[in-house]
Amino acid sequence: MGFDKLSAKAGSERVPEMWFLLISLAGGFVGVVLGMFAFHHKTSKTSFQIKIAAAAVLGTLVIFYLVTGRQTSQSMQT
Repeated sequence: MGFDKLSAKAGSERVPEMWFLLISLAGGFVGVVLGMFAFHHKTSKTSFQIKIAAAAVLGTLVIFYLVTGRQTSQSMQT
């Protein structure tokens, strides 16, 4: 977030929103949200916040499934 904000101020190439969404989806949503508020970047962009929240929920569900689903599958095999 900090790099993207500096890039925005300098008028140079920006970090695509897709990267922030992928990071959030992969479990890094806490860092993305903290970065948003620490750098006051994209905090007023409601559509981006909704996308980040959706990626956070989906990423959490995937992580939960991977953790609990594998344990359930392993216990069923024994």
